[in-house]
Amino acid sequence: MRRIELVTILLTVALTTALTACSGGDEFALRETPAEADYCRAAQRLVTRTTYPVRVKIHDDFEAFVKSKAVIDGPTIQQYVWRNADGAAVGISCKLKSADHLNLTFGEGTAGPDGACQDMNRAVFEKLTRGNLRPAYTTIIFDPVETVSNDEEPGMTGPDWLAPYRATWTDADGALHIKAKGFRVDFTDPRFAQAPPRFRGIHYCHFVAPGYLQELLAGRAQPGISIGRAVDTSQRPGPEPGT
Repeated sequence: MRRIELVTILLTVALTTALTACSGGDEFALRETPAEADYCRAAQRLVTRTTYPVRVKIHDDFEAFVKSKAVIDGPTIQQYVWRNADGAAVGISCKLKSADHLNLTFGEGTAGPDGACQDMNRAVFEKLTRGNLRPAYTTIIFDPVETVSNDEEPGMTGPDWLAPYRATWTDADGALHIKAKGFRVDFTDPRFAQAPPRFRGIHYCHFVAPGYLQELLAGRAQPGISIGRAVDTSQRPGPEPGT
C-alpha cells in the first residue's frame, strides 16, 4: 500500500491559525459529505464558523446567480453548480455571509472568525478519504493562493471572482493540485463604507464538487476542470465590491 502524503503549503501564520481552527472545531465540522443541495449551507457553517441557520437559494440560471446577493435577511445565501457535458457537478459556487455581518446583526459570537474557502475543500477531502478510498495520487496539494483581488479597481472584485480558473491539475511531478477561489468584503471594511449594504458583509467561494473530487481521487475522473465564466461589466453603472 502506498503511503498517502498530504502536502499543504502555508504562506502566512494567519492561514495556519485559520486551518487549525477549522480542524479543531467539531461544532462546525462536516458530519458527512454534504449533498449537492445542502453544500453551501455546510460551507457557510464551516467557512464562517457559525451554527446560525441560513436559507439557501439554488440557481439553475447563471445570470440569476450573478445578480443575486448574499443578504442578511434570512440570512439568505446563494448557490450555483458547475456541470460537465454529462451533467455531473464538477464545481459549486457559494455566496456566503461574512462572520462580521452575522455578528453585527445577530450578536457577538454568532460566527467567526472567517476561515478560507479552501477549508471546505480540505474538509470534504478528509471525509472522502476517511473510509476505504485510497487516492490515486501520492501527493495532494491544496493551493493556498485562493484570494482574488483587483488592485486597479478594488471595487470590481466580483467579476474577477467569476472569471474562469483552473480548479484541479497535476504538475510535472504528478502531484494533484486543488484550488479554491474566493474573496471577502467585511461589512465593517472602511474601504467600502459608502457602498450599498447589499454589497458588503459577503464571503464568496468557488469549490470543487464532492462527487467530482471523489471520482478524481479514485482515478476515474481527469484533473483540469475550469470553474467560472466571464461576465460583461461594460453596462454596469460603476464599481461595486461584489457581483
